[in-house]
Amino acid sequence: MPKFSLNLPGFMRFGRSKAPADSSNAIGVSPTSRSTSPIGTSKQAQIISVPAVQIISVPAAQIISDDSAGQTMLRSPPVGALSVAQSRDVSVEGDMNHVHYSYANTVINSSNKFMAELLEKTIPGAGFDSSARDPPPRCHPGTRLAILARCLEFIVNAAGKKKVRWVVGAAGVGKSAIMQNVTESPLPSVSKRASIFFSINGRNDGIKSIITLAYQLAAKCEPYRQFIEHEITREPSLLQSSVSVQFEKFITEPIIHCSLLDPVGRVLIIIDGLDECDKSHTQRELLRLICDSCSTHPSSPIVWIIASRPEPHITSFFAQRHVKAVFEKEKILVDSNDARNDVEKFLRSELARIQTEFTLNSRWPPEQDLWKLVNASSGLFVFADTVIKYIDDPVYGNPTSQLNDVLKAIDAHPLRNVTQEKHPMARLDALYAQILSKVPAEIMVNTRKILLALIRRSGKVNFLVLCNWLGMTSDDAYAALRHLLSVLDVPGRDEAHKAVIRCFHKSFIDYISDPTRSGFSSNIEHEAYQLEVDCTFRIFKEAPDGISLNASDYNYTIHDFTCRR
Repeated sequence: MPKFSLNLPGFMRFGRSKAPADSSNAIGVSPTSRSTSPIGTSKQAQIISVPAVQIISVPAAQIISDDSAGQTMLRSPPVGALSVAQSRDVSVEGDMNHVHYSYANTVINSSNKFMAELLEKTIPGAGFDSSARDPPPRCHPGTRLAILARCLEFIVNAAGKKKVRWVVGAAGVGKSAIMQNVTESPLPSVSKRASIFFSINGRNDGIKSIITLAYQLAAKCEPYRQFIEHEITREPSLLQSSVSVQFEKFITEPIIHCSLLDPVGRVLIIIDGLDECDKSHTQRELLRLICDSCSTHPSSPIVWIIASRPEPHITSFFAQRHVKAVFEKEKILVDSNDARNDVEKFLRSELARIQTEFTLNSRWPPEQDLWKLVNASSGLFVFADTVIKYIDDPVYGNPTSQLNDVLKAIDAHPLRNVTQEKHPMARLDALYAQILSKVPAEIMVNTRKILLALIRRSGKVNFLVLCNWLGMTSDDAYAALRHLLSVLDVPGRDEAHKAVIRCFHKSFIDYISDPTRSGFSSNIEHEAYQLEVDCTFRIFKEAPDGISLNASDYNYTIHDFTCRR
């Protein structure tokens, strides 16, 4: 009987392991994967002992005998198997008939190491179940039912190219809470899901978005993990590639072309707060990749739910004709009947909870105070939530006094000895401050004029008349307002001659009008009045033939130096 010799590379000999040289191909290890398989010389099945983990039987068909070379050759293991060059706990014991090899432990350790290293390339805390967002915002029980139902119905029934749903709404309407509920909703037809909840507070690196989604999917699906581990091991530069390259490698190829996640189930991907992704061109690139994928691959199992504010570059993207075929729009209104009813339900429930926890009078709060809160909220959930958090503050432990502060703030009464940080609307103020901070300094002059005009002329004249009165072109006005579309309802160009600018919620005007809260102006009423006077005299001066105040077809009067019709 011919004798077989086992040619062991250096890393499998006794003693400390070493990285194998390229000549490891002599035992069937490919130069790209550097993988290994259990090794033996008998043509019977080889027994591999894996302590406390798993017993793996390798059939003789995997062993290729080459008598002429006097060696036993092994086929390469499947994609995603362990790279022994990276291992430090491989051991081989026994005679040439029975080789005991700690393989499964090594595979697990290698996979864990890969996932740990991949985690470092993701957006920290962006997942729906991340501790960084704990507790995450959720819809109050019994609220937002219609919107949630429409979103879930879309996920289940989306077909063909139309697999994107754009959830859009003003700042503070509760988009993130809705997206959280959608992500957590059990849907039998959804086999895998991943999510990114962008935030300017450290969760806004859009370049890492695809890797973040890939990591979450890899943690839930072993074939997918093996695929991306093989691709990244073969080409580590993928981790530094563009978003489009990563989308192709980690989304299109494994999920759409190879169906590695689930050949029958749907894949749900949630992207919340897209407008808070750090670069607008990255936001548009993500939208382009997603929509092009839906258009090119109508049989794709992926359903996308994307939430954002109505920022101009996002709105203009979805307005493109070729994009309209792949998405549906879910617009969340602020002052709708549903929103007002939901806010009332939320306030009643939370105030009843506070009344019980603090053992307050059973009639607290008075019904008129409750309705004052409801009317002041006007369907804006962030306002109602801010109010409840202030009243329920355990540090103060006096809901009655805190409620009185809120009511005074609603009536715009000054709160003495209350710092900006302790103001009832401090949380809302932080949101508005963040929005205003996005306005570039070079256009803030025009933005400021428009905001001052809203103080005295809100709802009185259409957009084009307001532009003429301020002495700026409509292009300048649109540029000045493009960063405030999450708090201001600005008419489109086709309606500019008849529609007016309005605030989604009165609290924004209250914010910029209070110098202790915003610092926008030390005396905004006086500044707005002065602007009105300056504009009025400019109009008198620029009118070629003057203005006839007694013309039979017009009725102009002078009031506070203002020319009004």
